Amino acid sequence: MSLHHISENAGELHKSSREFIEKTYEYFKLSVFKKFTKGATSMITFMIVGAILFGAMLLITFAIALFIGKWLDNLGLGFLILGGFYILIAIAIYYGFRKTIERKVLVKASKDFLDND
Repeated sequence: MSLHHISENAGELHKSSREFIEKTYEYFKLSVFKKFTKGATSMITFMIVGAILFGAMLLITFAIALFIGKWLDNLGLGFLILGGFYILIAIAIYYGFRKTIERKVLVKASKDFLDND
């Protein structure tokens, strides 16, 4: 092989490696953008649905507390009973399902973050 062919091949190798690096950089930029957008969309959707469900749950809670209070002829007691019920549910969920919830969130987040398509 002549020195001219070697220098041409070296030049083409340099050009090809530069193109590869640029394309890889562009791919990673698009991948990060996709993952960020997917996360932001999920967060916004979660916040909207959560706000609507929170409002509905708040109104349902007031209705149930008022019903229990009228039934017992003491509105304060109705709210107290319902508040205690929610505290018991929160404690049961925290101690009973905390690890399961953490595991599911971790698996979902890792699938979204490490998604290769």
